[in-house]
Amino acid sequence: MSKERKQYDPKSREILYNFWEKLPEQRIVTEYEDDFFKHFARKLTFGILGKGIREKLPSGKLITRKALNAQEILQEINDTLDIKFKIKEDREKFDLSLHSLYFHLQKLEEVGFIQTIAILKEGRHNVAYYSRPAKIVLFKDEYAEDEKIRSAFSSMEKLVHILYPEIETEKFMEYYKKYEGYLQGQIGNPEGDDKPNKKYYDPRKWLREAEKSMVDRLKQAFDDLNCIDRS
Repeated sequence: MSKERKQYDPKSREILYNFWEKLPEQRIVTEYEDDFFKHFARKLTFGILGKGIREKLPSGKLITRKALNAQEILQEINDTLDIKFKIKEDREKFDLSLHSLYFHLQKLEEVGFIQTIAILKEGRHNVAYYSRPAKIVLFKDEYAEDEKIRSAFSSMEKLVHILYPEIETEKFMEYYKKYEGYLQGQIGNPEGDDKPNKKYYDPRKWLREAEKSMVDRLKQAFDDLNCIDRS
């Protein structure tokens, strides 16, 4: 578990709690070398800034803060590595100094994976706080060209519209008018006084039809996203 965080004047730290809602929804980072994330500190830092840390405000409210300073990032990295490596010799291979972390923070900021969100006066020091540049940061590499990314988001958008359609009340009236003679009772319709009407009014039949339609649409969406037969 992380050590207890220091408490500061909440007025000076307000930006650390409010900036997230003002970030753009997504950003695609393109200019970086293939082995950019080879060093564990860069990969862990990027993940930590996406997850954030839990902090208790003076009011007693618990929040998740996604703007961290270098000391906090280093603490989170060490906590993660302590959990992952139980053998001392293995853990020592991943020792990281604060000086080295600043180097990796600079590299992450240069290519656009992170940004300095604020520099706050804390005691006699100016302390930089880092965050992601957008709520969703996408990597562009040799397997993800701009066209593929745009196509994926387009397909996702279509899928969302299928999963959360706008209900048009006119459709209900159209159905009622079409099958009005079958919706007046359980027995008896234009085909005969003894003919049952269950298949017209029983919601289970139409739920099943909706399920089959949904399966077909999901298969199409997964095919558009190139997700079929892939692990």
